[in-house]
Amino acid sequence: MSAARIANEPAEHTPEKQRTASAGAMPASPTASTCTPTGASPLTDGSSPGSSACRRIDFGTVEEGGLRSGHARELADVFLEAPIAEHGGVSPGPDSDGRVYWQGFFVVAAFFCGYASLFGLQHFIKARFGIKDNSSSASHDFGVATSCLYIFNLIFRFAHNVVFSCFTPRGRVYISVSCMIMAMLTIGVMIMLLESYHMGWVVLAYSLGGIAVGSFESNLLSCLTPLGHRTKHIAICGIPVGVTAVLVGVFFLIGPPFHVPVTAIYFGVACIIMMSLLLFIFCIPRVATTPGVEVKGQLGLQKFVDDCKQFRKWLPQLWHYPFAMTLDMFALSCFSPGVALFIYNGATVDVLPGRLVLPTDTFFALYNTTNMFGGLLGRWLSYRLKPRHPVCYSIFTILGIALLLSRVPVLAPLSTFCVMVGDGLIYGTVSRHVDTNVPKEFNLTAISYWLFVGDFGSVAGSNLISYVRDWTVGS
Repeated sequence: MSAARIANEPAEHTPEKQRTASAGAMPASPTASTCTPTGASPLTDGSSPGSSACRRIDFGTVEEGGLRSGHARELADVFLEAPIAEHGGVSPGPDSDGRVYWQGFFVVAAFFCGYASLFGLQHFIKARFGIKDNSSSASHDFGVATSCLYIFNLIFRFAHNVVFSCFTPRGRVYISVSCMIMAMLTIGVMIMLLESYHMGWVVLAYSLGGIAVGSFESNLLSCLTPLGHRTKHIAICGIPVGVTAVLVGVFFLIGPPFHVPVTAIYFGVACIIMMSLLLFIFCIPRVATTPGVEVKGQLGLQKFVDDCKQFRKWLPQLWHYPFAMTLDMFALSCFSPGVALFIYNGATVDVLPGRLVLPTDTFFALYNTTNMFGGLLGRWLSYRLKPRHPVCYSIFTILGIALLLSRVPVLAPLSTFCVMVGDGLIYGTVSRHVDTNVPKEFNLTAISYWLFVGDFGSVAGSNLISYVRDWTVGS
């Protein structure tokens, strides 16, 4: 029976007490349920007239497909469960004392290794195609193909609610991670191994990457929300680590003395992402483990439509916060590194005139390392400082841009450090604000709105970088 049919059928009128999941426990008979509030608080005992009526589908009785094994039953529960959000339910507090799931850090870091491989290693793909960095039509076509990463990222910030409407947020995480793996394998197998230099493979790989990134963040954050601030705080610190692992670590591997072929890098990243998916499946629980905590059901196109109709219940608390993220994403795509790659594009960089000259690759390894430390510091501070509007932290973004445009090489690493401190503070502050001030039943839609608005900045920055380059270093 499909999730849509389950959700539309009338609920049985047998009250049932709330169930909470203990840490690490697997239910003896996994069920899919729909709950319709009948006017009273979900905290009311099931025997009272005000409790919710639930309809349960027992997957433990399903023989076909081998669903009797524990993890197979869990997967069935994840993909087919169709709960309807209840108003006023118990949700985890911002200072949850529950277990911290450090595995979330590795899941996020591995995924963003894939993302960084797409935008950070595209020059190697371009070289395989024999395309030079100039104004030729082939170079333009390649740029259009790789821009699918940003286009589909923006589209799927909200489109995952429609295209993947029949899956839970956890199921959408499985799909998005699988899309990133397929993007890595498309490049590794079709372009690098089989040497099929058709532009369609680039479009496919970067479109899959855009779908993956656009669907991953909001759904993963939604899955981590019931586990408390500490788990989410640690998880988002994996973003700069994953990006830097590629932008710095990979260039050490492909250079002397290791000389690892770039083909192996794509396969290696695919394997790391695959292991992170297994880590997420088996180590990150589907439900909060704190007694009394109930995970809100967020599934289906109708749920998304209902959330949009009820925007007065969540949008007023949030609508202006993502605009700080828009400025931040514009700075990241246009200035960090963005135009810095054109300012320092010689064989060497004269860091301290007459005293210290570095090869450009070494200079940018240092640059990207300070980038990572800035992102980590900003995210670490975001959950420890007094809550304030994220636009306050835009001062770090503006300061970083000003330092870069001064074109003083020794200040360039400091410039990206400042931009990334601002990025971490803004990202963490908005995430924290959503968890604290937005009703939990609107969590996924609110996060999708935040990331969607923010991504307009990255799209604008990536399209304006050529004009900023002409302004700063000439045509």
